[in-house]
Amino acid sequence: MKHIKIIFLFLLTYNLALFASELDDIKKLYEDKDYRSTCIKAGDVYNLYSDNEDFLSIYAHSCLESDMINRLVLPIIKLYQTPESRENAVYFATILYQKKLLYHALVDDVDISYINLPKTKYILSIIFHRFVNGDYNYKDGAYWFIDQEDNTISYKLSLEEHQKAKKIFIRTYKDGQIIKVRTYW
Repeated sequence: MKHIKIIFLFLLTYNLALFASELDDIKKLYEDKDYRSTCIKAGDVYNLYSDNEDFLSIYAHSCLESDMINRLVLPIIKLYQTPESRENAVYFATILYQKKLLYHALVDDVDISYINLPKTKYILSIIFHRFVNGDYNYKDGAYWFIDQEDNTISYKLSLEEHQKAKKIFIRTYKDGQIIKVRTYW
């Protein structure tokens, strides 16, 4: 019986050290701005730390920065304990709501021009507001936006069939060359 207690204590200590190491790894990836890896790794251990609001904010922000915004759903629900957490939850929820409204408008041809939501600096939010305000050129089935700070940058918003589902694509161009493609559904 004594051996079982010792083995149990060893395993418990080992697992706690392993969990602490995982959190340290996630924080390091985040500090290094490796947002994609942070989002994926944090998603893998989400259930272990879903009550840790610092972890949730790192996870959600990393997923946002790496354009994996569907993963924001779970952290939004859990971010409620502090004013900063609630503010983060509102920010993430706003972007998700804008994505869903834009998708609804493009897929179902619904007018969303009357909608007024908070603005963020996230590209989907910027495109959403310009779309709602009619600040675009429509050409060949796509909506084109010129960057308001750098006229060598443009964005193409389109709805396309991809892997048997309709998806929103936002392609970023610089001097006419594609430099980034974002996909949302």
